[in-house]
Amino acid sequence: MKIKIWDNYTRIYHLSQLILLALLWYSAEEGDFESHFLYGFILLGLVFSRLVWGFIGSQNSRFVEFVKMPWQLPKLYKQKKLFINDSGHAPLSGYMVVALLLSLCVQLVTGLFATDDVLAEGPLMYVVSEDLAYLLDDIHTINFDILTILIGIHVLAAIVHLMFKHPVIVSIFTGNSKAKQSIERYWRSSYIGIAVWIVSSALAYFLLIDMASY
Repeated sequence: MKIKIWDNYTRIYHLSQLILLALLWYSAEEGDFESHFLYGFILLGLVFSRLVWGFIGSQNSRFVEFVKMPWQLPKLYKQKKLFINDSGHAPLSGYMVVALLLSLCVQLVTGLFATDDVLAEGPLMYVVSEDLAYLLDDIHTINFDILTILIGIHVLAAIVHLMFKHPVIVSIFTGNSKAKQSIERYWRSSYIGIAVWIVSSALAYFLLIDMASY
């Protein structure tokens, strides 16, 4: 029996995040920092909208649904819900979601202040001291490696799920999964999450660019 486990916003978030990260990496490699910062503003809005969605969004997307306390893990393991959960994120994948969001936030925030003394100057670089700007630039560089490792682990986990015939990747694109019984969930309109994304990205762009002009 197929049941709906992801709303359209969550599916759009996953795909958009992958595309924007690829564009950010490519633009940095090419030295196209005008595009790099533009993609960064869009991703900043996307991550903010996901944080908001984690509190007001559809039930399966709320942090309280899949971020479990460590002492709950043994019970979930006995219930065979530690690695896979038909109703949404499994507990271990929930920890990965949190780790990725934290790393993305660090990457985006430090990028606003970072500088390489040649081409790249974050829009808030001159708000902080020169030493702090260099420190944040170092963190930006180091955290990219951490983010890459986390993404690699995420991809590896997806491959393992495929090996065990868990349709995790398919469910992300279709929004549906197979389950033994129907699971009641409440859903929020995806337009709310998308609207938060668009508005927050626009505000980040115009406000931060305006601050950088002073």
